[in-house]
Amino acid sequence: MTSLLKRLISLLDRLRGLAVWIEIATDDCTYYYGPFTSLEEAEAHKGNYIADLKAEGVQKIEVQVKKMRQPQALTVARTSSQAGS
Repeated sequence: MTSLLKRLISLLDRLRGLAVWIEIATDDCTYYYGPFTSLEEAEAHKGNYIADLKAEGVQKIEVQVKKMRQPQALTVARTSSQAGS
């Protein structure tokens, strides 16, 4: 993809309120990190966030990098009824 096309897509995304976010789900919480200007930038940073969670003793970590609107909260705690889903 050309540089001009990438910049055009990025501009259109910003106009629509979209950015790249890292979503990390654990047994207890879902964390959102971002916004990032590109998938490549998010991919370059996600390892740091995963390493921090592992250092805190988190066992189950599911990661998605996706384009979305800014989440309402950057940390969402799970209730006991959500933990199994």
